[in-house]
Amino acid sequence: MWDAVFADMPSGFWPAMRHVLWRVDYSDPLAMGYSILNLIEACFWFGIAGWVIQRHLRQSGGLWNYAYVVAFVVFGATDLVESQIVPVWLIPAKILVLVGLLVCRAVVVRRYYPQAKM
Repeated sequence: MWDAVFADMPSGFWPAMRHVLWRVDYSDPLAMGYSILNLIEACFWFGIAGWVIQRHLRQSGGLWNYAYVVAFVVFGATDLVESQIVPVWLIPAKILVLVGLLVCRAVVVRRYYPQAKM
């Protein structure tokens, strides 16, 4: 199945996806600041994941809460990667994770917290 999908891809697609747009250079204060901000942002996403799982355990929400937690953890992990290097593949990966995060949020709020505002 996947062979047919990948057969139509240009031969330079995968090498292009591995292309690095940015790599941390600790001698550059701006690059170091960008790296540190991404690490702080990753901690923020991990903290939200912890809060969501704590809320789930306290209020016994449904299985969608686990997907919501995983989406936050994966989004935080992409920030950990971004703090060191930004390959081309990271950009569409972050967009896909963000879309998944928004879908999970919509489902969780609609199903388990209908009184809450989106």
